[in-house]
Amino acid sequence: MLLIVFYFVLSVLTAECTQRDNQEKCATGKCDMVSTTEVCTKCKTPGNVPIDGVCVEASTASGKCEKAVGGAVNREDTVCGKCLDNYFMYRGGCYLAGAAGPGIGTKMCETAESGKCTAAAKIKNFFVPPTDTDATHDSVVWCGDAAGLQLGGKTYTGVADCATCDAPTSADPSGTKAATCHACRGEKLVKTVGDVTSCVTEEDCAGAEGFFVNNRDGKKCSACADTCKTCKTAADQCTSCKPDKPYLKKDDGSETGTCVDKATCPTTSTHYIDEESKTCTTCTSGGAKDCKTCEKSSGGAVCKECPDSDKTIFGLNKKSCVAQCPVNSTPKATKQSIQVCMCEEGFQPNAESTECQPTSKCVTPGCKTCDNEGTDKEVCTACLEGKYLTPTNQCIDHCITIAGYYDGTDDNGKKTCKKCNSACAECVGAASNQCSACPARRMLQYTDASTPAHGGTCVDQCSVSTTTEGCAECGARIGGTDYCSKCKGSQVPINGVCAANPSARAAACTSDGQGACTSCTGDYFLRDGGCYKTDRLPGKSICTQAANGQCNKCANDLVVSGGNCGECHPTCATCSAAGAADKCKTCVTGYYKTSDSEGSCKKCSEGLAGCRQCTASIGGKFICLEMGDGTTDDGSTNRSGLTTGAIAGIAVAVVIVVGGLVGFLCWWFLCRGKA
Repeated sequence: MLLIVFYFVLSVLTAECTQRDNQEKCATGKCDMVSTTEVCTKCKTPGNVPIDGVCVEASTASGKCEKAVGGAVNREDTVCGKCLDNYFMYRGGCYLAGAAGPGIGTKMCETAESGKCTAAAKIKNFFVPPTDTDATHDSVVWCGDAAGLQLGGKTYTGVADCATCDAPTSADPSGTKAATCHACRGEKLVKTVGDVTSCVTEEDCAGAEGFFVNNRDGKKCSACADTCKTCKTAADQCTSCKPDKPYLKKDDGSETGTCVDKATCPTTSTHYIDEESKTCTTCTSGGAKDCKTCEKSSGGAVCKECPDSDKTIFGLNKKSCVAQCPVNSTPKATKQSIQVCMCEEGFQPNAESTECQPTSKCVTPGCKTCDNEGTDKEVCTACLEGKYLTPTNQCIDHCITIAGYYDGTDDNGKKTCKKCNSACAECVGAASNQCSACPARRMLQYTDASTPAHGGTCVDQCSVSTTTEGCAECGARIGGTDYCSKCKGSQVPINGVCAANPSARAAACTSDGQGACTSCTGDYFLRDGGCYKTDRLPGKSICTQAANGQCNKCANDLVVSGGNCGECHPTCATCSAAGAADKCKTCVTGYYKTSDSEGSCKKCSEGLAGCRQCTASIGGKFICLEMGDGTTDDGSTNRSGLTTGAIAGIAVAVVIVVGGLVGFLCWWFLCRGKA
C-alpha cells in the first residue's frame, strides 16, 4: 500500500514538463506530478486552460472552469479562476472528482460540490483543509507539501516526505496547522511529538534523545517513557536516565532497564552503583560471582562481602567468592584481615580472574625467565620461586631428584642445583661430611646419629676385624656395600656396624650370644643378623616403616612377606611385582618411564644420547636432568636395597655361565682337534 502511495505522490512540485504534449502546450516549468501522471498547471497558449491536467480550449472548459469573478474563460486565460459543480481546484486547473472522472482527479478527491472538494481520496495522499475552502482556491493539499495552502489568513500544510495523512484541525487566525502524517515516503519513519508529526530517518530517530525505533505494529519513531532519557525497543526499556532517577538498573545480559534512584538500587544484595556510567548493575554483569554484596572497582565489580557459607575466601582480584583458591595461588590476608587468593610468583590472573597463568611464555615447566622464549631452542635461565635450576636448564622442586646434587644457590643468589663433594653419591650440602648417600663399597657414617638428616661422611665398607672387638662377618650386602652381619665379643650389628649391646640396647636387639641379633624390637627391623632403623641408611633403602621389630612397609612398594621385602627388577625403584621389568612404578637413577602407569623403564640415553639422569613430565615428555659421557653405568649407590641373597644369586649365575662357556670351548678345541 505504501509503495502505491509513494508513486501517487512521487512529486507534486512545479517542474519542467517531460511529456511531448505538455512540452508543446504547457508554459515553461509549469508541470507537476500527481501519482505517476504528469499534469499541466498553466497553459502556454492563451485561450487554453488545464482540465484534468491537460490543456484544452476554453470552449471545452465550459461547465468545468470559469473566471474567478464569474463568466466563461476567454482567449486571454491560461489557468482556471474557479471550478464548477463536481470539479475542484488544484494548482490552476480543475479536476473531476470521484469515479466519474478520467482518473487523475480521483487520486486526490473522492467527492466535490460547487467547485470544491468535500472528501479527499481514500488513499489519503491528499487532505481537504477543515475550513475556508472555496471554488477559487485549491481545496486539497498534498500530504508531502510542507509549504501548504493559505485560506482566509490561515495556513494548512502537509509534512515533508509524508506519504499518507489526515487533515489538521482548524487553525487559529493567521495560524498554521500541519496534517497528521501516518506513513512516510521511502525508508523514513513517522515521528510524533505531542500532536506534531514529522518524517525522519531511522538513524535520526535512534540518535534523538527520548525517542526510539518502534517495530511494533509497523515501524515508527516513538517517544520513550517519561522516566527514560533514552530507550530502545520499547518506551519503558531505558538505555539512559533523567536526573531525578539517574541510575539505569539492568538485569544480567540486558542492554536496557529501568531508571531508579540510589535508594531503590538493591546494593545490599545483588547490585552495585557505578557513578561514572550511572548504572545500577548486577554483580554478575560487573564480572563478580558468588558475592554476598559487591562494589565498583576499576575493572568492573568486585566482591565486597562473601556469603556465610563454604565460599568464604575472596577469589583472584576479589572477582568471586570461593571455597579454595585456584591452582598456583594461595589465600593471603590483607590489611582488612580478609583472605584473598593471590597468584604465586611467576603467575598472574587470567582475564576472567578464574585461574593463574604463567607470566612468561617459557614452555619449560616451572621456568620464570628464559632465552629464545617459546622456541625449540629455549633455555631456561631462572626458575619460579621454590624451584631449582638443573645443569640441563630444567626446573625441579628439589635437587635430590638428581643423584649427586643438592639444593644450592649461585653467586647471584639464584636457586641452582650444585654438585656434591666427590666423596658423596648424594648430599645435603657441599662439604664431604654432608653426604646423604655413598658410592658402592662405601658406607655412610652420620656426623650426629641423632640428626641423620644433616648427613655424614662416607667411609670404607665393612671389613673383618683383626682384634677381639669389631666385625666377625661382613655378610650383609645392601646397595653394593658390605655391612656387618656378626660381631665379636659382646657387640651386635646395629645399622650395619658393630655396637655395644648393654641393657640399654635390649629394646633394639635380642642377641643370640654369638654376635648376631635374632630379633629386634620397637621401630627396628631384622635383616641379615642385624637390626636396622628406617630413618637412616642403610635401613631406609629397604624399609620405610617398622613396628614391633619387623618391617611392615617396603621402600620399593612391594608387600612385606614374613617381615622381609622382595626385590624389584634392577631398573625399578618401586614396583608392583618382584623381578618384573614391566611392573615398575618408578625408575632407578639413569632410567625413566613415559607413562604415569606402571611399565618398563628405559635408559636415559635412549631418550637423549649422552643423558645420564632424566625423568618424564606428567604428559610423558622426556626431560634430561644431567648429561654425561654415556660410557659408564657406575652410578650405583648403597641405597638400591639389593639383598645379600640377591647379590649371591647373581654371582652364582655368572659363575655358571662362565663355567659353561669354558667347558664348551674346551670340548670344541679338544674334540675337533681329534677329529
